[in-house]
Amino acid sequence: MLNKKIVNYIFYIYIFCLINFVVVKFFGDFDSIIGRINGVLEQRKFFGTWNYSFKFFSTISTAISSYKQDPSLGLAIKLFIANILCFVPLGYLLALKLEKNSMIRVALISLAIILCIEITQFITCLGIADVDDVILNMLGSGLGYILFVVIERIYPLKSKINRM
Repeated sequence: MLNKKIVNYIFYIYIFCLINFVVVKFFGDFDSIIGRINGVLEQRKFFGTWNYSFKFFSTISTAISSYKQDPSLGLAIKLFIANILCFVPLGYLLALKLEKNSMIRVALISLAIILCIEITQFITCLGIADVDDVILNMLGSGLGYILFVVIERIYPLKSKINRM
């Protein structure tokens, strides 16, 4: 029997790892984090470019055209894998975690988490707040929810969770 507390622990560990992987990118080297922050601040100061993109499908179309020019994977695959697959567990775990889950509830909570991540990237200068990331992250979360629905029909795990 799966305990609700265990599901909560898994969810919070996943969120922590997601924030580290997507925002902080700390893998033992503080200098690389400081270098990324300084790089963004220098771009702001010297070039007037800020670390955000509100242009829909700009990053996606750039990645697709670079893939067409050099199909040896690279940027396009990295973009899609990082921004879709990393968020599949979010949709799945939210559906498993919420007592009254629905696609809309999972989507709204996922959107709130994703927007917090993008805003954090902008404020901390640790990344670029990109509307395409939001689109791809939501797609990943949606796939996670669909995966949850399919698995629940085959093997109803949620009904077996101990609601302690």
